[in-house]
Amino acid sequence: MTATPDWRRLTDIVMAVPERIYEGWNSKVGYNNLTIFGKQYGWDGVAWCVMYDWCMYEDAKLEKIVPKVASVSVFTDWAKRNKQWSAYPSVGAWVNFSNGGHTELVIGFDETYVYTKGGNSIVAGAADAGQGNGVWTHKTERRAARIVGYFAPKFPDGVCPPTADPADPRGGKAVKSWRYSKAATTPSTGTPKPTLPAFPGRSYFLLGAKNSHAKQLQTWLAKGKFGPAYKVGPSETMSQIDIDKVKALQKHFVSALGPADGLCGPKTWQYAFEVANGLRKK
Repeated sequence: MTATPDWRRLTDIVMAVPERIYEGWNSKVGYNNLTIFGKQYGWDGVAWCVMYDWCMYEDAKLEKIVPKVASVSVFTDWAKRNKQWSAYPSVGAWVNFSNGGHTELVIGFDETYVYTKGGNSIVAGAADAGQGNGVWTHKTERRAARIVGYFAPKFPDGVCPPTADPADPRGGKAVKSWRYSKAATTPSTGTPKPTLPAFPGRSYFLLGAKNSHAKQLQTWLAKGKFGPAYKVGPSETMSQIDIDKVKALQKHFVSALGPADGLCGPKTWQYAFEVANGLRKK
């Protein structure tokens, strides 16, 4: 039986991380950079995009091939000194975004886009002033100005991952595209457990806001029977009755969601979803 290549084991681990908010939050300071990844790395409460990359390699028992640093610029300099730097994407590579401003791991590419997953990141399309509070996937045009280049580690087993580099020093032959896929290993039994959609941002739930996320929240609140009953039903516009229903939910779970101000944050979003889907008792 052929052993699974190092790059594939790494990618499976990266893709298994649920996309959601990971930072702690409180009403005084907002999101606080405290995460499971910071704890694993040994330095919590600070910007953690590079730490996330390193943690993925440690989970795959590959931490010895990458530097333990918390700076995009530092790992970029390290990669260049060690001849592990490329202008082309490859699976498992650490991309340098915005001249050291951010990093994510490459999980795929084609001739137009590079597909990445990263920590201290925002959900695609979020309108919350760029809060980097979770782990999310993105696609970016390969020729975008914000892409500086890629740190492409040398895997211990000597197998080159899928690469777009025509002169990859790891010996791989360049391919036009590679996208992640993983077939199910066990048959499905029964109804699958519902998955919490990503929290889009607080601005989606302000009085008068109009969007599909508002309707989703209202649908959950109606199923949970929080606050005054709808006469017409959930809509895409946040009205005062919707604010009152949010307050009712917050009052019911005041120890976790208080104060009951009617402003939907990530915890309120989560609790509304869980009650509506029978995952949390009212």
